[in-house]
Amino acid sequence: MINQKGQSLIEALIALGAAAVIVSAVAMAVITAVNNSDFSKNQNLATQYAQQGMDILRHKSESDWQSFSAYGGNYCLSQDSTALTPQSVECPKNISNFFVRQITISQNSSGCSGNARVSVSVAWTDGKCTSSANVYCHAAVLDSCLANITQTQLP
Repeated sequence: MINQKGQSLIEALIALGAAAVIVSAVAMAVITAVNNSDFSKNQNLATQYAQQGMDILRHKSESDWQSFSAYGGNYCLSQDSTALTPQSVECPKNISNFFVRQITISQNSSGCSGNARVSVSVAWTDGKCTSSANVYCHAAVLDSCLANITQTQLP
């Protein structure tokens, strides 16, 4: 009889160990799913903010090419603004205090048939960014060529 009581204790410990392994595996799967969901959400938002920035630049170029053609270099573009701020060192977190939107404009770019090449980058950081050299290790980048579409009427 005594051996049977000890055997039940061993069976209970094995069952408890197996349950702990199963619960750990489920917890890891849930954590991975939440992390992937957060990344997808941030990637979607970053792409939307980059598209919004590209729309602002396109509108600037279409409404006043003369003024737009004076832009060149790197700029920061805040969330509820259409004003391009020259980038001094690094753009701050300027969208929802989480994303960094940065604009690069190259006038007379050879890759754009002499027109303006624009690039809108929206970057963010999370727990996966471990390098101090690259704090914002995730980004959505849109590149485009903008041209003077002002048409002159022929006589």
